[in-house]
Amino acid sequence: MRSLLDFIVKYSYVFLFILLESVSLALLFGSNERQRMAFMTSAGRFSGSILEWRSDVKSYFGLRKENEKLAYENAMLRSRLNTVLDNIEVESLFSRIEGDYAVARVIDNSVRKDDNYITINKGRADGIERGMGVFDSRGVIGVVMLPGKKYSIVLPVLNGRSSISCKISGSNSFGFLEWYGGNPYMAYIVDMPFHTDINPGDTVVTSGFSSAFPENIPVGIVESVEEEQLNYMLRLTVSLFADMSDIRWVYVNTHGQDPEPEELKEELQ
Repeated sequence: MRSLLDFIVKYSYVFLFILLESVSLALLFGSNERQRMAFMTSAGRFSGSILEWRSDVKSYFGLRKENEKLAYENAMLRSRLNTVLDNIEVESLFSRIEGDYAVARVIDNSVRKDDNYITINKGRADGIERGMGVFDSRGVIGVVMLPGKKYSIVLPVLNGRSSISCKISGSNSFGFLEWYGGNPYMAYIVDMPFHTDINPGDTVVTSGFSSAFPENIPVGIVESVEEEQLNYMLRLTVSLFADMSDIRWVYVNTHGQDPEPEELKEELQ
């Protein structure tokens, strides 16, 4: 209590000044409407500036939290969009092909190696067998090489061991689609009969001469034609329809898989 009294005595002149100033202002603004309005306007302007500044400060320090919230919402929207796109792509696959087939998702893929492979999420439990053709909505992808119980390894076009029977659309002359490394968008057709009338821009499709693929699955466009004089054959450079670096969903041809023709070929060797 003694300390409080000492404090009041020490600053008594200050308290007296504040009291007198308050009384003066009260008399001034109480008797003069114009002065009171000016004071209130100035005070409101000042307090508004303070509130705006406080809001800006709070907004600045809340940006990180807001950004995290937006990032989370974007991730959720992207996930939903991917689900919708996947459903659309699968429906597109089902609407384009008639017959027996399985739709599989690509879970692993490579395009820059000398011998590339693709892994799909379907296996023997889903009816997948060795030698079944694999393609997407754009064109030929490859052939099932090693089926597991739930997953399968596909030998794609972009593998030096791949050889797929193809022909020029509208023609019965056929050759074999092969890849020699390098450009993942280009492949070659070899052993095409010399007399075949082929021009750049012609469409290449599957021949249907093997059980892997039905006839007329798109393969690519002829870019150039070379004559191989030694064996009287043509060698075609083909721009592939399927973008091997951008494969999400594929068909696996399970229709008409009769192993007997391949078994007979093996007996001849």
